[in-house]
Amino acid sequence: MATDALKLVEALLKAQMHAGPGAPAGKPVITVSRDYGSGGREISGQLAKRLGIPVYDKELLDAVAEKSGADPKLMAQLDERTRGFWDAWISSLMSGEEMLEAKHRHYLVKVVLGILNTGNGGVIIGRGAHIILARQDVFRVRVIASPETCAERVAAKRAVSVEEARKLVEQVNQGREKFIWEVFKQRLNEPAAFDLTINTDRLSKYEEVAEIIILAMQYRHRNNA
Repeated sequence: MATDALKLVEALLKAQMHAGPGAPAGKPVITVSRDYGSGGREISGQLAKRLGIPVYDKELLDAVAEKSGADPKLMAQLDERTRGFWDAWISSLMSGEEMLEAKHRHYLVKVVLGILNTGNGGVIIGRGAHIILARQDVFRVRVIASPETCAERVAAKRAVSVEEARKLVEQVNQGREKFIWEVFKQRLNEPAAFDLTINTDRLSKYEEVAEIIILAMQYRHRNNA
């Protein structure tokens, strides 16, 4: 993961050498917030495959933030490339400085803004990307499912009992909700924060869910044209 993180930082910097001061027109950026066990990660993979864009998951984003924070030179370059986005992001928040006390969080926001600024598109999973990019031209998706459905899927995937899986689902989801509240002071399940929310209790074929999301993006684009 460390090697992947370094490659991503280098790719961000290289791409942004040619980026203009505003948000570039390019491939789509989709943020995916999901319940644990809802299939959000698999759906993200399907979206990336169909649209020809990369996937940025929690582990990679955190690793990039760590790498950037440990290398002042890299961070300085990323700061330079994302300065306009960063200033606009902070000015749009009433208590931005309070919400970004930890350096890691600061780097995380910079990295997400950097992904947008490359114009190469991407599916960004979790880490509050839907909040960071709320004022940008991205498509924000929330993938949910009932606790029962999520527990059954996790139990099958991890080979544990449904009861164990139910506890794990609750624990992971609480952790995600806590992260969003501590960093951004927002509720994870705020409906207005998303362009589309999909319940996969019955929509269980992830390639079809990806198609629904792409169609919704196309309709929104037509309506805004």
